[in-house]
Amino acid sequence: MVSRAHKGASYAESSLAGKTLAAQSKLPRLIAENLGAGFGQWDFFPEATAIVDFAHAYVPPANEEDVWALARSWASDDAAGRQTLLALVGRDILEHELRRVAVPKLRELFDEPRASRARAIRTELGLATPALAPIKDEAKATKVPTPRTERAPAKAVKQPIPTRMPPPEFKRPAKAAPPPPPKRFQHPKFGEGELLSQAGEGPESKLTIKFERGPVTVQAKYVTEI
Repeated sequence: MVSRAHKGASYAESSLAGKTLAAQSKLPRLIAENLGAGFGQWDFFPEATAIVDFAHAYVPPANEEDVWALARSWASDDAAGRQTLLALVGRDILEHELRRVAVPKLRELFDEPRASRARAIRTELGLATPALAPIKDEAKATKVPTPRTERAPAKAVKQPIPTRMPPPEFKRPAKAAPPPPPKRFQHPKFGEGELLSQAGEGPESKLTIKFERGPVTVQAKYVTEI
């Protein structure tokens, strides 16, 4: 069922595959449903057998120590760029489990919106961190601005005094700017679509997008704006 869902099944059949897998797994429900149905903007598509095995083998963390162990495993795969299911959905799993098992230091990491600060927190916590991309043009990065030369102030030009009032100038009102084109998004399963409506802000917001097969509501983090 999961294999068919990942190979172009109908939306209804894909949804059923996701719900069936979620009922048999201890993964957070939404994550299990998206994995089983093939919903998500992923860097790679895992095999259906790997998804089912991962979902069946998952054991929720029982305490703070278990959460740290899960975080270290996720960070290791993520930093190394490994194409594993833990690298794929580990962050989503941790964000869910931290609502159940409180670990304030990790909560701070996932709540931080600034990438540079989140990276610093991750390093401070001893979690593996992806290497920074090298600066391509060092000359531009270290370029010293050229000092501006001071110019002598321009002399004021005397304007002739008018002998009579000038005729009124007619100005046409500016035309209203045309409305912006609708946003378009790419989904790995449904293809390209046009945004119809949005509820909420950020990666957890819900977007209703008109794809070729019809309108579908998905979370923003599972689509890419074109």
